[in-house]
Amino acid sequence: MSIEIELKLDLDAPAARRVSMAPWLKSLAAGTPKKAKLVSVYYDTEDYALRDKRAALRIRESGGKFIQTVKLEENVAQGLAGRHECECEVEDAQPDVHKAKDLNGLRLKKYESKLKPIFETAVTRTAIPVHYEGSELEIAVDTGHVKTGRKRQPIHEIEIELKNGNRAAVVALAAKVAESARATYGVASKAERGYALREGKTRDAVFASPIVLRPDMPAAEAFEAIGFSCLHHFASNREAVVAADRDGVHQMRVGLRRLRAAISVFDEMLRDPETETIKTELEWLGDELGLARDMDVMLDEITAIIEKKVPQPGAVRALKSKIAKKRAAGFRQAKAVVTGERYRKLVLNMAFWLAAGQWTVTVDPLMSARRQQNVTAVATAELSRRRHKIIKKLTDIEELDAPRRHKLRIGVKKLRYSTEFFASLFGGHEAKGRYKALAKVLKSLQSSLGKLNDVRMHGKLAATFTELSPGNGTKAPEAFAMGLISGEEHAVTGRVLSDAMKAGKRMADIKPFWKD
Repeated sequence: MSIEIELKLDLDAPAARRVSMAPWLKSLAAGTPKKAKLVSVYYDTEDYALRDKRAALRIRESGGKFIQTVKLEENVAQGLAGRHECECEVEDAQPDVHKAKDLNGLRLKKYESKLKPIFETAVTRTAIPVHYEGSELEIAVDTGHVKTGRKRQPIHEIEIELKNGNRAAVVALAAKVAESARATYGVASKAERGYALREGKTRDAVFASPIVLRPDMPAAEAFEAIGFSCLHHFASNREAVVAADRDGVHQMRVGLRRLRAAISVFDEMLRDPETETIKTELEWLGDELGLARDMDVMLDEITAIIEKKVPQPGAVRALKSKIAKKRAAGFRQAKAVVTGERYRKLVLNMAFWLAAGQWTVTVDPLMSARRQQNVTAVATAELSRRRHKIIKKLTDIEELDAPRRHKLRIGVKKLRYSTEFFASLFGGHEAKGRYKALAKVLKSLQSSLGKLNDVRMHGKLAATFTELSPGNGTKAPEAFAMGLISGEEHAVTGRVLSDAMKAGKRMADIKPFWKD
């Protein structure tokens, strides 16, 4: 078994050809480039048991030989954190599970009778050995396709793999390739592309994947795994956002919030100018997606109210039409953002920063000590601090003004995301039961505080729908509808506050799933 350390970039076909023939790359070559046709068939069960365990099994044919590879990712798309991999030669294109070693508890033998070919990738690979910044690397330029049944999708990507040396060299070379070829960070693996194509979900929203941490992990390694998982979450939704998929926009924003929450949790070891730039860019992207999401939610939530409460059909239609137009403008804005240069660089820089940013190499003794701190200790301290702070604020939530309630809501979200990040560190039946109970309460609390925030936001947005009708100085008909909606929402504020306080009391009664 080996640990594969690599970073992947996506680009178009002309750029892939230019890179493989670029003079600057030839000057770095440590040997003759090798070209090969690689055809790989991926196997799984009918219900995707291997995928659900974050594993991939493939048989690759090249030069008359069949190589069986089993890959196991502890965390989806964890970037330079690497993947567990086991390779061996087999007789033909059929898997031989008896030759595959068990990887971190994955036992292929139990699936032997259920394995079937799921999809195929066929690429022409140009592999170039490279010496760069004192390290031995390999650049593999892949051009081809992934296919399942009659469905096919092109593949044009570059994989930069560390053979010997410093992982920072992988990032430095990837940055040079990305700049010269206008490449993007390669979010999806070939296996992920294949499954999405088979299921017809290439432009569907992508949700968060489980994060698995080891109790003995240093904090830096844990943050990198969490960070890459969150990056994968938000960046995988680019195609859904381009397609104006409402869930795609929502999931990209959730992924961004999770990433910002992770940075907040590990803040003490991330205090440098580069990190501040990253935070600013993440905030910018979230704001740019805000109009689409706000109008989408508003259209949904007010429809249920206005169709029952507003007696004027004309006013209802006028208001819904205005919101729908703003919603459409929001989705156009979101598409423009994620297809733009600033977004491309943001995602690339995020990956480079996670893998080898300033925070990973600073020689400051305090920062270095924080990077090496045990993640279980970090998790225990952070979860306890955030839990106590929220419980305290909930006891007097009625005294908080709108901005402070909004801040409390953000705190609840961060605690909820933090529990998801760290849940795998605390095993046992009792801990899992407490985790589920806390997750349920946090979800309820987030919903209550979210409703309060909606009342506040809808009050602000109402002004944009209540301009005077042209010519007669009277209020536009939709202003009447918006006024009724605002009144209806404010009427439930008391009940929502009560629900939030009750949720806080339940949270105080639940014993932490970590050692508090």
